[in-house]
Amino acid sequence: MSQPTALATADAIIEAAWQRPVDTLQTLRREGRTTDPTLLTVLRIRQSLLFSDTEITSQQERLHHLTRPGHVPLPQELDAVTSAATQLHTAHAEAHARVRAICAVIDVHPENRLADRLTRELDRSATVQPRAEAARAWTTVPITPAPSVVDSQAVSPAGAPTASPRAGRG
Repeated sequence: MSQPTALATADAIIEAAWQRPVDTLQTLRREGRTTDPTLLTVLRIRQSLLFSDTEITSQQERLHHLTRPGHVPLPQELDAVTSAATQLHTAHAEAHARVRAICAVIDVHPENRLADRLTRELDRSATVQPRAEAARAWTTVPITPAPSVVDSQAVSPAGAPTASPRAGRG
């Protein structure tokens, strides 16, 4: 049985701390409905973990290609095998460090405090949002298009002086 990836581990930790799926938390962040600095920090670290996860996958594929069954690496390919293995090891270490960073940020807070704070923030934003929309509706002035010069000349009352082009100076 294979071990879960660092990204899957981080997602499980984040979901346990905030008691919501990571996709929902990402949506709340994108929509600006949360300003929780702890959540924003954890989601930024998770974003960098996505890059490490991509690097791990890439190096694994490269290493599997170079060491596939029935293939004897050429002498010049041995350096590529060593390089891919080193880069894979480095990517795993970076991913592990990022998961530990997420744990460190979350462990500073008491259990369930993060989820409770997010719930309060979302409740507060739900009650503030309609008031803000109502205020915008009261203060919004309808915009009417300004009449153009052509329209104003066509509508000028009879007998009113019309604008005429300036006569050239002689």
